[in-house]
Amino acid sequence: MISDNRLFHSIGVARMAKQLAICFRPNDTEFAENMFLLGLLHDIGYEFTDDVVQHAKIGGDILARCGFQYADSVAVHGYVTNDVFSDELYILNLADMIVGSDGKTCTFDDRLDYIKNRYGAESKQYEEAVIMVKKLKDDNRYHVFNFVD
Repeated sequence: MISDNRLFHSIGVARMAKQLAICFRPNDTEFAENMFLLGLLHDIGYEFTDDVVQHAKIGGDILARCGFQYADSVAVHGYVTNDVFSDELYILNLADMIVGSDGKTCTFDDRLDYIKNRYGAESKQYEEAVIMVKKLKDDNRYHVFNFVD
């Protein structure tokens, strides 16, 4: 079930994804609206599982059945095994990593500290979050978002 904190996080990710979309494509209102929805719905799978790994796939499957255009991005968000991120998945992963559980913007370091404290420094979740931050920063699109971290 989606907790209040998860709901705050999802609203914060939605707002951040919209802001990132506006920076990335300043004259594309529809893209900003779609990125808001993507951020809002990215953790919908948690309503049906507590499994950190499976929530993305479950959420993506649900949204695909509803015809949501970016269901595939929901299904694979947070997966560090992806070598290429679409613009939508890049924005979602970036927003997800700079919005805390309270829905407020945070630094990469703050988000990594939260994940480390929640799951442990040796956990797969923490190790993958560190990899994700590196991938986000190393991506050529990162420079567009000069207000991040």
